[in-house]
Amino acid sequence: MPRSTTLLGLVAVLFGLAACDNPVGRICDLGVEDPGMTSAVMGSPSLDCQSKLCLKVPVSRADVPEGFRQLAPNRGMCTSECESDGDCDKVPESPCVTGFTCGVPLVVGPFCCQKYCICKDYVVVPEGGSLATPEACQASNASNNCCNLDGRAGNPQYPNCPPD
Repeated sequence: MPRSTTLLGLVAVLFGLAACDNPVGRICDLGVEDPGMTSAVMGSPSLDCQSKLCLKVPVSRADVPEGFRQLAPNRGMCTSECESDGDCDKVPESPCVTGFTCGVPLVVGPFCCQKYCICKDYVVVPEGGSLATPEACQASNASNNCCNLDGRAGNPQYPNCPPD
């Protein structure tokens, strides 16, 4: 009897892990001592995260939720690419109180203009329920050199953007 109970417990754990397609929110190491917090910082590869992505965003809201805890300077939370809030499955051990939203935290660098899961404890989510894409990340904005925007890869106007 104990052996079947153990096997059943193991199956339940594996099923629970499989159900969490995009686990985010685990505390992770950014790989730098103190990144300074004037903008968001992405640590990659982060071995603490299934996605290998560790994100830290500065607090941009005045009314942090009850139970909010500021992470150490060299710590962030595991994140993952997303298309909508539903793509961000919060792990139970996450310190994020209010859950995650899908948005663009970075407008420069290798992760620029891509959507990632962001803890709502840190950002102001508008009444509409989702973060707006920054104007700098509009493909029509020729002054943004982000290679992740449509029409940039292999375009001679953007020599730093290699073909896909």
